Amino acid sequence: MLAKFSKFFALFFITQVAWALNPISGSYQKHYESKKTQDHWVILGAIERIKGAVQPEADVRVDGRVTQWLWQLPVGHSSDEAFSHALNQLGKDVVPLYKCIGRSCGLSNDYANQVFQHGILYGRDSDQRYWVGLENADSKTLWVIYTSQRSNKRVYVYVERLKLNKDQYGKIEDIAAKGEMDSFLESGYKVVTSIDQEQAKLSNSQIEWIKRLLQSYPTKKFAIVVHRYGKQEQQLLVEQSQAEAQAMLDQVAKAGGFIQYLYAHGAGAMAPREQLGSRIELVVLK
Repeated sequence: MLAKFSKFFALFFITQVAWALNPISGSYQKHYESKKTQDHWVILGAIERIKGAVQPEADVRVDGRVTQWLWQLPVGHSSDEAFSHALNQLGKDVVPLYKCIGRSCGLSNDYANQVFQHGILYGRDSDQRYWVGLENADSKTLWVIYTSQRSNKRVYVYVERLKLNKDQYGKIEDIAAKGEMDSFLESGYKVVTSIDQEQAKLSNSQIEWIKRLLQSYPTKKFAIVVHRYGKQEQQLLVEQSQAEAQAMLDQVAKAGGFIQYLYAHGAGAMAPREQLGSRIELVVLK
């Protein structure tokens, strides 16, 4: 019985640590709380003041369990450094939904007192950073990071982890799709999936995502690129990957996708990316 309890406790502890963020060494924790929440306000656009009321360009209100951290950083660290340190700890499967820097976010006073309700976060508008991302795990989770620097040079970082209730997923589907598209356009490429020795093809969900992308950006040019690695000669790998890329382009067309500016390219074993094997990529063409 004791062994079972110990195993459960260890698993629970590991799970908690897996998603906990660590502040810069020497930071002082000012606040921590974990609780169920309803109608939780997540800002997804710049904040404006209209007739005295806080009006973000976009937002969403959701139910779930929120965990909140607030730290004061040691002297000598900047708001940008605090922000990067927190963001870099999140996994690659976290899709950015919205981000802003400095005065483009709105007033720091509104974030501190109206959104997060921690007046200590009120700092100089030019030194604030705000970011929201969605973790695409089995249980979808929103992450919020906000950093600010006060006039006395003290820097604070505030983090929220909001695990959504299952009935809330529908509220963020369109937001998540747009965030993933914006992230793709910014980076210039997206690894759709890795592939094995069998014929590469797109899943129904991947086809629908590409169709939505083409519909959202009808004048932009994109390419489905297949990378193939193996013992065969390079020319054979190019020919195989080109045939697979063309077959996937046909998949999108048959599903009703607008493919005027969507192209197929077989790269074979050329243009490798570090630590990536055979795969399907979607690439933004200039």
